[in-house]
Amino acid sequence: MIFIKNLKSVSDQEWSTTEKYPGVRWKFLIDSDYTGSSGLSLGFAEIEPGGDLILHYHSPAEIYVVTDGVGTLNKSGELEEIKKGDVVYIAGNAKHALKNNGSETLKFYWIFPTDSFSEVGYLY
Repeated sequence: MIFIKNLKSVSDQEWSTTEKYPGVRWKFLIDSDYTGSSGLSLGFAEIEPGGDLILHYHSPAEIYVVTDGVGTLNKSGELEEIKKGDVVYIAGNAKHALKNNGSETLKFYWIFPTDSFSEVGYLY
């Protein structure tokens, strides 16, 4: 199986949101629940200025690929700025959070080594 996805190709998919993460929305691009793929789940997220992906952890490792904006990454209590062009590796069960302290929308892809995002249990 080989296919190509981008935000335009999933334009009919509604943006997902939750009250737990104010100012954060996301879409799925590669995910067994949407594409029948396996082994990896990839989505695209946007965090509005002031938005916050609160402190959490999950058993699978995760990667962020930042495409626009700047944000403050909380790495188990240590804060570090991330920006466009950065790639972030998050080990399984490492507590992390991401806040947009900038003036433009923070945009990034996330990747999990799971068939689907629905397999990832977020813990707080």
